[in-house]
Amino acid sequence: MLTSDLLVTKSYKGKIEPVYAKINSGNLEISRSLIDIFQKHIGKTYGELSEEIEGIEEIDFRLIRGLSQILKRKCIIEMDADIEPSTARKMVFEECTGAVFDALERNDVINRVAESLSVKPNELEKALWADMEENLIVKEFQTMTPEDLLRQYNLSLTQTLLFKATGMEIQIEDNFQEVFWKIKRFGLMYSIEDGRIYLDGAVSLFKLTERYGTSMAKLLPIIMKCKKWSLKASISKKTMTGKRIYDFTLDDTKQIFNIEPDSNSALESFDSAIEKEFSLLNFNDWHVKRESAVLKAGQYAFIPDFSLEKNGKKIFVEIIGFWTPEYLKKKIQKINLLEKREKEEMILLVNKKLACSGSEFNMDNIIFYDRKIPYLEILRILRKYEEKQVTEDIERLKNVEIAFEGNIIDLDETARKYEVALDALLNAIKHDNNANDYLRIGNQLVDDQTLKTVEEELNGVIKYNEALIIVEKYGIKGQQVFDILGYKVKWSGLDPDNAEIVKLP
Repeated sequence: MLTSDLLVTKSYKGKIEPVYAKINSGNLEISRSLIDIFQKHIGKTYGELSEEIEGIEEIDFRLIRGLSQILKRKCIIEMDADIEPSTARKMVFEECTGAVFDALERNDVINRVAESLSVKPNELEKALWADMEENLIVKEFQTMTPEDLLRQYNLSLTQTLLFKATGMEIQIEDNFQEVFWKIKRFGLMYSIEDGRIYLDGAVSLFKLTERYGTSMAKLLPIIMKCKKWSLKASISKKTMTGKRIYDFTLDDTKQIFNIEPDSNSALESFDSAIEKEFSLLNFNDWHVKRESAVLKAGQYAFIPDFSLEKNGKKIFVEIIGFWTPEYLKKKIQKINLLEKREKEEMILLVNKKLACSGSEFNMDNIIFYDRKIPYLEILRILRKYEEKQVTEDIERLKNVEIAFEGNIIDLDETARKYEVALDALLNAIKHDNNANDYLRIGNQLVDDQTLKTVEEELNGVIKYNEALIIVEKYGIKGQQVFDILGYKVKWSGLDPDNAEIVKLP
């Protein structure tokens, strides 16, 4: 974040955004020069550093002042004195019997005090004003690349703009736990509606303070750690006619920021061994995702531990392990506050050792487990969802005209395209006259002309490997095509080079 005087914005038709620094050769040169100045002032005074920076500020005052504010945070600046300056000044003052009128008398005082402190006079002179800002010493400087500095500057500009935010709406697709933990820590009020998180600002525009805006600004880097995110903030700005609210929008496609990936994020941590075990399981093509959504539970946010996703269907999984009675009571309360549809699409795994029963949860799909993940019971529930989805998809596809284009159609891709289960698509194809020109081979549809062409090229071919090259050339997967075209693969051992295809009579 930067000081407000360094923020420059542009506004148009009710929208506002900072004037960002472009990552171009001119700005990179400025950035590089500033980094060099900081680097060469290690061991020198802060006053000398500031003086040199002020000497180049006329090039672009706000940019250079803003970049310098960021670089100063990369410095360790300390006082360099063996004697506490306030102590030294007090002793010198007390040694003087009155006003000192010349250098000789002054030196006498300094010498006497230095002798009493057992230091040299020049060391005492140095200590007298060592705590003044300009006399502080740049001890260390953590350097960065010119490009990273400009990106950090742009991020800081955005945070500075958010100081004036009166409210913010965010959408994220992961990192829910950390975002909500920070929201709570920063004291922000929130509400959830249709997957969007609304952060409230000051109660009244007439009593605005920057407290809420500062908290929203602090939240920005946490939001930006999400893989996919967007935000819309209301920004209060003074105009000639009074305060006015502008819209500010931002999302993960903006490439002018620099957020270093958290090295710890790659090492996922889990609240319990049972959660880690769950994350490693394979549930028959149901993809396991951790903390993939935030749900509304009354006035609270509820983040299920996992989701199981397949063919566009998402089933939430919450694991309730061994916690305190207070935690368990709050957890049950939150779950019971969820919307009916969300509870219908959730599996609850509850530790048998907990002092609770299924009747306390106002939902189905509750499995009590003991030490291990109840894998088969979960699969049984998932199978019910699959059957229900197939039924729904079949009904939906009755009103959809499926496009059959190309010589080869991949049925898995087609199912994903129409967001239906493969079984539902296969059922629809049975009743679709447009599919009559195709033959199903595995999970592919192959048109008649392609099959005829393949059949002609296979004529006279004996080696299995040569036949396989012909089939694969047309994009046909698997050897089921040989059976369909009336061939049998004759194996002589395990080596495919020795295998042959034989045309059946």
